[in-house]
Amino acid sequence: MSFNSMLRWMKPRETVFFDLLEGATDNAFQAAILFDRELRAGDPERFPELRRQMKEHERRGDEITHEIVEKLNQYFVTPIDREDILSLAHALDDVVDRLDAVTERLMLYRITGVLPAMTEIASIAVEGCSELQHLIRGLRDMREVESMRLRIKRVHTLENKGDSLFHSALAEIFRDPQDPILLIKWKEILEIVEDATDRIELVAKVVGSTVMKNA
Repeated sequence: MSFNSMLRWMKPRETVFFDLLEGATDNAFQAAILFDRELRAGDPERFPELRRQMKEHERRGDEITHEIVEKLNQYFVTPIDREDILSLAHALDDVVDRLDAVTERLMLYRITGVLPAMTEIASIAVEGCSELQHLIRGLRDMREVESMRLRIKRVHTLENKGDSLFHSALAEIFRDPQDPILLIKWKEILEIVEDATDRIELVAKVVGSTVMKNA
Protein backbone atom coordinates (compact mmCIF):
# COMPACT_ATOMS: atom_id res chain seq x y z
CA MET A 1 0.00 0.00 0.00
CA SER A 2 1.41 3.39 -1.00
CA PHE A 3 1.86 6.16 1.55
CA ASN A 4 -0.94 8.23 0.00
CA SER A 5 -3.25 5.20 -0.06
CA MET A 6 -2.50 4.59 3.62
CA LEU A 7 -3.29 8.19 4.46
CA ARG A 8 -6.58 7.96 2.59
CA TRP A 9 -7.45 4.74 4.46
CA MET A 10 -6.74 6.46 7.76
CA LYS A 11 -8.90 9.49 6.94
CA PRO A 12 -12.48 9.70 8.30
CA ARG A 13 -15.13 7.74 6.43
CA GLU A 14 -17.56 10.64 6.74
CA THR A 15 -19.59 10.64 3.54
CA VAL A 16 -21.52 13.89 4.00
CA PHE A 17 -19.16 15.89 1.76
CA PHE A 18 -19.37 13.33 -1.02
CA ASP A 19 -23.15 13.21 -0.65
CA LEU A 20 -23.38 16.98 -0.97
CA LEU A 21 -20.96 17.23 -3.90
CA GLU A 22 -22.83 14.49 -5.73
CA GLY A 23 -26.06 16.35 -5.05
CA ALA A 24 -24.55 19.52 -6.51
CA THR A 25 -23.37 17.61 -9.58
CA ASP A 26 -26.76 16.01 -10.12
CA ASN A 27 -28.37 19.43 -9.80
CA ALA A 28 -26.02 20.86 -12.44
CA PHE A 29 -26.73 17.91 -14.75
CA GLN A 30 -30.49 18.35 -14.44
CA ALA A 31 -30.14 22.10 -15.05
CA ALA A 32 -28.10 21.40 -18.19
CA ILE A 33 -30.72 18.92 -19.47
CA LEU A 34 -33.48 21.48 -18.90
CA PHE A 35 -31.46 24.19 -20.63
CA ASP A 36 -30.64 21.97 -23.62
CA ARG A 37 -34.20 20.72 -24.04
CA GLU A 38 -35.81 24.15 -23.96
CA LEU A 39 -33.26 25.75 -26.27
CA ARG A 40 -33.88 22.98 -28.79
CA ALA A 41 -37.60 23.62 -28.54
CA GLY A 42 -36.81 27.21 -29.52
CA ASP A 43 -40.19 28.50 -28.36
CA PRO A 44 -40.01 31.94 -26.71
CA GLU A 45 -43.40 31.27 -25.13
CA ARG A 46 -41.72 28.61 -22.98
CA PHE A 47 -38.91 30.85 -21.78
CA PRO A 48 -40.80 32.08 -18.68
CA GLU A 49 -41.28 28.50 -17.49
CA LEU A 50 -37.66 27.71 -18.33
CA ARG A 51 -36.65 30.71 -16.25
CA ARG A 52 -38.79 29.56 -13.30
CA GLN A 53 -37.44 26.01 -13.32
CA MET A 54 -33.85 27.15 -13.78
CA LYS A 55 -34.20 29.48 -10.81
CA GLU A 56 -35.17 26.46 -8.71
CA HIS A 57 -31.94 24.72 -9.74
CA GLU A 58 -29.98 27.88 -8.96
CA ARG A 59 -31.50 28.08 -5.48
CA ARG A 60 -30.83 24.40 -4.88
CA GLY A 61 -27.21 24.89 -5.87
CA ASP A 62 -26.85 27.79 -3.48
CA GLU A 63 -28.35 25.73 -0.66
CA ILE A 64 -25.92 22.86 -1.24
CA THR A 65 -22.93 25.20 -1.39
CA HIS A 66 -24.03 26.88 1.84
CA GLU A 67 -24.42 23.49 3.52
CA ILE A 68 -20.94 22.42 2.39
CA VAL A 69 -19.43 25.58 3.86
CA GLU A 70 -21.28 24.94 7.14
CA LYS A 71 -20.00 21.35 7.27
CA LEU A 72 -16.44 22.50 6.58
CA ASN A 73 -16.73 24.79 9.60
CA GLN A 74 -17.93 21.87 11.72
CA TYR A 75 -15.35 19.24 10.70
CA PHE A 76 -11.68 19.64 11.51
CA VAL A 77 -10.61 16.66 9.38
CA THR A 78 -12.13 15.98 5.95
CA PRO A 79 -11.80 12.97 3.60
CA ILE A 80 -10.15 15.14 0.92
CA ASP A 81 -8.55 18.58 1.19
CA ARG A 82 -10.87 21.30 2.43
CA GLU A 83 -9.72 23.61 -0.37
CA ASP A 84 -10.63 21.01 -2.98
CA ILE A 85 -14.09 20.49 -1.49
CA LEU A 86 -14.71 24.23 -1.48
CA SER A 87 -13.39 24.68 -5.02
CA LEU A 88 -15.60 21.88 -6.31
CA ALA A 89 -18.65 23.27 -4.55
CA HIS A 90 -18.19 26.77 -5.95
CA ALA A 91 -17.37 25.60 -9.47
CA LEU A 92 -20.44 23.34 -9.60
CA ASP A 93 -22.59 26.18 -8.30
CA ASP A 94 -21.10 28.47 -10.95
CA VAL A 95 -22.19 26.12 -13.74
CA VAL A 96 -25.83 26.47 -12.69
CA ASP A 97 -25.43 30.20 -12.08
CA ARG A 98 -24.23 30.70 -15.66
CA LEU A 99 -27.12 28.74 -17.14
CA ASP A 100 -29.51 30.69 -14.94
CA ALA A 101 -27.96 33.96 -16.14
CA VAL A 102 -28.56 32.96 -19.76
CA THR A 103 -32.22 32.10 -19.16
CA GLU A 104 -32.64 35.45 -17.41
CA ARG A 105 -31.25 37.29 -20.43
CA LEU A 106 -33.43 35.35 -22.85
CA MET A 107 -36.34 36.92 -21.00
CA LEU A 108 -34.91 40.40 -20.38
CA TYR A 109 -33.68 40.83 -23.94
CA ARG A 110 -36.87 39.42 -25.46
CA ILE A 111 -34.98 36.89 -27.54
CA THR A 112 -37.29 35.38 -30.16
CA GLY A 113 -34.98 32.77 -31.70
CA VAL A 114 -31.99 30.66 -30.72
CA LEU A 115 -28.68 30.56 -32.55
CA PRO A 116 -27.67 27.06 -33.72
CA ALA A 117 -24.38 27.40 -31.84
CA MET A 118 -26.31 27.87 -28.60
CA THR A 119 -28.00 24.50 -28.89
CA GLU A 120 -24.68 22.86 -29.72
CA ILE A 121 -22.99 24.40 -26.69
CA ALA A 122 -25.98 23.40 -24.57
CA SER A 123 -25.43 19.78 -25.63
CA ILE A 124 -21.78 20.09 -24.62
CA ALA A 125 -22.89 21.27 -21.18
CA VAL A 126 -25.07 18.17 -20.82
CA GLU A 127 -22.23 15.85 -21.87
CA GLY A 128 -19.78 17.65 -19.60
CA CYS A 129 -22.06 17.49 -16.56
CA SER A 130 -22.68 13.80 -17.22
CA GLU A 131 -18.92 13.22 -17.08
CA LEU A 132 -18.74 15.23 -13.85
CA GLN A 133 -21.29 12.92 -12.24
CA HIS A 134 -18.93 9.98 -12.77
CA LEU A 135 -15.89 11.99 -11.66
CA ILE A 136 -17.42 13.25 -8.43
CA ARG A 137 -18.70 9.79 -7.53
CA GLY A 138 -15.23 8.44 -8.21
CA LEU A 139 -13.81 10.60 -5.42
CA ARG A 140 -15.34 8.34 -2.76
CA ASP A 141 -12.69 5.66 -3.14
CA MET A 142 -10.57 6.72 -6.16
CA ARG A 143 -10.22 3.13 -7.29
CA GLU A 144 -10.88 3.88 -10.97
CA VAL A 145 -8.05 6.37 -11.39
CA GLU A 146 -7.34 5.64 -15.05
CA SER A 147 -11.02 5.83 -15.93
CA MET A 148 -11.26 9.16 -14.12
CA ARG A 149 -8.28 10.50 -16.04
CA LEU A 150 -9.90 9.54 -19.33
CA ARG A 151 -13.09 11.33 -18.31
CA ILE A 152 -11.12 14.44 -17.39
CA LYS A 153 -9.56 14.40 -20.87
CA ARG A 154 -13.05 14.02 -22.32
CA VAL A 155 -14.24 17.12 -20.46
CA HIS A 156 -11.22 19.03 -21.74
CA THR A 157 -12.05 17.99 -25.31
CA LEU A 158 -15.66 19.09 -24.85
CA GLU A 159 -14.53 22.48 -23.53
CA ASN A 160 -12.29 22.96 -26.56
CA LYS A 161 -15.23 22.13 -28.81
CA GLY A 162 -17.31 24.70 -26.93
CA ASP A 163 -14.61 27.31 -27.46
CA SER A 164 -14.60 26.63 -31.21
CA LEU A 165 -18.38 26.91 -31.41
CA PHE A 166 -18.27 30.13 -29.40
CA HIS A 167 -15.71 31.77 -31.68
CA SER A 168 -17.49 30.58 -34.83
CA ALA A 169 -20.75 32.01 -33.53
CA LEU A 170 -19.09 35.34 -32.76
CA ALA A 171 -17.63 35.49 -36.24
CA GLU A 172 -21.05 34.74 -37.71
CA ILE A 173 -22.97 37.43 -35.83
CA PHE A 174 -20.28 40.02 -36.60
CA ARG A 175 -20.15 39.09 -40.30
CA ASP A 176 -23.31 41.01 -41.21
CA PRO A 177 -24.56 42.90 -38.12
CA GLN A 178 -27.85 44.33 -39.36
CA ASP A 179 -29.05 44.96 -35.81
CA PRO A 180 -26.20 46.21 -33.55
CA ILE A 181 -28.34 45.98 -30.40
CA LEU A 182 -29.21 42.35 -31.08
CA LEU A 183 -25.55 41.66 -31.79
CA ILE A 184 -24.58 43.03 -28.37
CA LYS A 185 -27.25 40.91 -26.70
CA TRP A 186 -26.12 37.73 -28.38
CA LYS A 187 -22.46 38.42 -27.73
CA GLU A 188 -23.17 38.64 -24.00
CA ILE A 189 -25.35 35.52 -24.00
CA LEU A 190 -22.75 33.51 -25.91
CA GLU A 191 -20.00 34.62 -23.52
CA ILE A 192 -22.01 33.49 -20.49
CA VAL A 193 -22.97 30.08 -21.87
CA GLU A 194 -19.39 29.47 -22.99
CA ASP A 195 -18.23 30.34 -19.48
CA ALA A 196 -20.52 27.59 -18.19
CA THR A 197 -18.43 25.05 -20.13
CA ASP A 198 -15.28 26.62 -18.66
CA ARG A 199 -16.67 26.01 -15.16
CA ILE A 200 -17.41 22.40 -16.05
CA GLU A 201 -13.79 21.96 -17.08
CA LEU A 202 -12.66 23.62 -13.84
CA VAL A 203 -14.52 20.98 -11.83
CA ALA A 204 -12.75 18.27 -13.82
CA LYS A 205 -9.37 19.92 -13.23
CA VAL A 206 -9.95 20.07 -9.47
CA VAL A 207 -10.94 16.41 -9.48
CA GLY A 208 -7.74 15.66 -11.39
CA SER A 209 -5.55 17.47 -8.89
CA THR A 210 -7.36 15.75 -6.01
CA VAL A 211 -6.75 12.33 -7.55
CA MET A 212 -3.06 13.15 -8.03
CA LYS A 213 -2.74 14.04 -4.36
CA ASN A 214 -4.53 10.94 -3.11
CA ALA A 215 -3.77 8.18 -5.62
